[in-house]
Amino acid sequence: MTQLRWSEVEEWLDAHPDLFQDYFLRKTDIGAINAWLVAHGFLTIQDYARRGSVSPQAGDETNGQKKSRRCLRHEFARSKSRSVFRTHEVVPPINAIPTSRRSSLKDMRKYCSLPPNSIHMLSLLIESKVRLPDYGPTHSRSAKREVLRTQGERQFFLSIVRDVATELDPKSLSAKVVDNLAVLLDADGASLFLVEGPRGKQTLVSKVFDVHSGVFLLPGGTDDNEVQVPWGVGVLGHVAETGETVNLQVACEDPRFDDEVDRIMGYHTESLLCMAVRNSHDEIIAVAQVINKNPDKDGGHFTNKDEKLFETYLQFVGIALTNAQIVETSRQEYERNRNLLEIVHDLFEEQTSLEKVILKIMQRAQRLLKCERAAVLLVDEQASTIEEVKFSKLFELTSPSNGHSTNNRRKIEVGGSGLSGYLLAVAEKVAASGEVLNVAECLEVEPNPGISLKSLLAMPIRNSNYQIIGVASIINKINGHPFDENDEQLFEAFTIFCGLGIHNTIMYSEVEKAMARQKVTIEVLSYHATATKKEIEALLDLPVPACDEWNLYSLSFEDFALNEDQMILASVSMFLELGLVKKFNIELETLYRFLMTVKKNYRDVPYHNWKHAFNVAQVMFAILMGCEMKGTFSDLEVLGMFVGCLCHDLDHRGTNNAYQQKAGSALVLLYGTTNTMEHHHFNHAVMILSSESLNIFSSLSADNYSYVMKILKHSILATDLSTYFQNRPKFFSLVEKREYSWGNENHRELLRSVLMTASDIASSCKPWHVQKKVAYLVADEFLKQGDKEKTELKIQPIALMDRERAHELPQLQLKWISDICLPLYESLGKMNPKLNVMTEGARENIKHWSLLASNAETQNCDMTDDNEAS
Repeated sequence: MTQLRWSEVEEWLDAHPDLFQDYFLRKTDIGAINAWLVAHGFLTIQDYARRGSVSPQAGDETNGQKKSRRCLRHEFARSKSRSVFRTHEVVPPINAIPTSRRSSLKDMRKYCSLPPNSIHMLSLLIESKVRLPDYGPTHSRSAKREVLRTQGERQFFLSIVRDVATELDPKSLSAKVVDNLAVLLDADGASLFLVEGPRGKQTLVSKVFDVHSGVFLLPGGTDDNEVQVPWGVGVLGHVAETGETVNLQVACEDPRFDDEVDRIMGYHTESLLCMAVRNSHDEIIAVAQVINKNPDKDGGHFTNKDEKLFETYLQFVGIALTNAQIVETSRQEYERNRNLLEIVHDLFEEQTSLEKVILKIMQRAQRLLKCERAAVLLVDEQASTIEEVKFSKLFELTSPSNGHSTNNRRKIEVGGSGLSGYLLAVAEKVAASGEVLNVAECLEVEPNPGISLKSLLAMPIRNSNYQIIGVASIINKINGHPFDENDEQLFEAFTIFCGLGIHNTIMYSEVEKAMARQKVTIEVLSYHATATKKEIEALLDLPVPACDEWNLYSLSFEDFALNEDQMILASVSMFLELGLVKKFNIELETLYRFLMTVKKNYRDVPYHNWKHAFNVAQVMFAILMGCEMKGTFSDLEVLGMFVGCLCHDLDHRGTNNAYQQKAGSALVLLYGTTNTMEHHHFNHAVMILSSESLNIFSSLSADNYSYVMKILKHSILATDLSTYFQNRPKFFSLVEKREYSWGNENHRELLRSVLMTASDIASSCKPWHVQKKVAYLVADEFLKQGDKEKTELKIQPIALMDRERAHELPQLQLKWISDICLPLYESLGKMNPKLNVMTEGARENIKHWSLLASNAETQNCDMTDDNEAS
């Protein structure tokens, strides 16, 4: 029988198209038609039927148009949910049509009907994924050899071209190329090295390690099977650098060949063929190599035919590699953009804490840039000058991968040695110059050999006004490489976001403070009022008594001797006696109005009220005039201290600083947790003095006004006991060693603070009947705070404020005078013997409280005995 060749059959069918068409229509099946449609870029018959694209009948044109529009909407919604890298249409099974239809409608609602909400859209972007297509299992090298044997070289070549044409993952592509080359050229082994790194710093990297490849190994590959070859080293490096093809019949005789792998693995390389892989711009993007030709063919040598076949296939490999690199770059860019979007999301989500914002940004920067450490230093704007930059806070984050636990460290005083010290030096340089610093050499920054700096990238952080507010640094890429241009660009984006985060957090804090300030102001205005003209006129008509008439010079003054109006007149008398009215040209009507307004701005609380403020001012007056200490201070200092005594507890709410912090009040938000109430008292005094009709400092020059306000603030803040505890060791030491000199500004400032405290707690040295009454007023106020802590804050108050332990007052008062008050008065008495009156009064009150404490213990014992007897 005559054997017909396929070409002859094709010629006959082309010559008889009618017979071919008739045979096709009678014999073909739906599968063949679908295959033809897909091969020519169309959908299958089932797809067209499901999409409703069948043309409408002539009489049903309107209905067909409606169906067409509906199908277009469905198709649009379905297209939105597809991966951008999918190269084929996934056809669901017939029984999945209802689910697919419902899913498409859901996708259409999700992507086409989004509300105009940026956060919702941002969330969808973050949820997106890049999905690479899966093209089935990869055949083994032995299976490919069988395909070559059965189908012939031509069909095998086409199949391995298709094999790499659809592969978009660089590692999988490298594995396929290695197997295909080994089979195609009948070689024992093959390898593919990709060109990576910026121009001038390129290296050759193999994603798949083949033990048959004779290469010079760089230590410390980043992946399990990744091998690096230096540029220009060995046969591979030579081909990559020059682009020449190298065909060695005896590889070991060539000086470019390195037999390190042969010696390690016990393998011997005979023949070798190495060639460059180029892209469409004729740039070398990889180097391919095959070794040890089958000894049964061509004497075990690679021939010219092998070189041509090698070159032809590598052209397709170049196209596939380019596509894979584009996809990989797109994927990396997508991941970077996704991370940047997540940072934006974090910035909107977290604005209440500067530390949390910076920590989140650092964590993402560290994870995306794959570095061991990250650090942010914030510039101290108040301490920094043009010549010198200082930092207020250091945030440092270490990676768990380098043996440390992830943590952030906050340092108010930035400094130290080792890595932190080096970071500080680098940050100062960057902040001063405003330039990016990229260090790429190994520096030992600590004696510990486990901590070294291999690479560092530092950038300035700027605010919206382009001012440098900090410096961000990343240290030591995990793969050991230096930071490149891509890292710089990405890290620059992080520094921009870090600046935005810091700016937003500060702005948020300012808004919170403004709201707190408004709330406090509204509270103050709703509670207080200024003195009326009628009230002032009534007081102006009353005579002002002399200071000695009401015993104002005495440290044993009776605290409860005067009523509120008399206290106003007594205050005017003390202003006159101190010479302040005449010295600073204070109008009497303004002074009366100021004192009346100050009185009205004290709340009706058991102890910290106007009476307490007046008594503190009277003690200060007695110290200055009765104990002859006025000459120690200037007139401006006396004015600031005396007004400070009158204003030191303005708008006191009957609760202390600890309560404000526990309750998270607006005052804490506004003034912080240090001297909270004292800052509020001072600001309240400033508010009163800001009124033209109440400003008793109005005649002062600008410099004197500034100085007296400084003394006023210092005096009021000194009444916080925490300030006293800081000052007393220094003051006691000066007095004990008699090293004080009141001409020294620092010593005089310390004395002003101590005298403010001595005046504030002077009730402890008053006559017993006064001291006892005051102590119970203080206890009443403390117990009310304790009740609030129990009912409102749900916490257990301290003993001093616990109503259930009110019987312990004598013992607590005894400890208060003995430990806090008496040592201060004894020290003041050593400095000025006339102040010993306070020491004697405190000791006398200690005796009375000690007796009460003993009686209380006896009563408790009697009650215990009675209970046991019963």
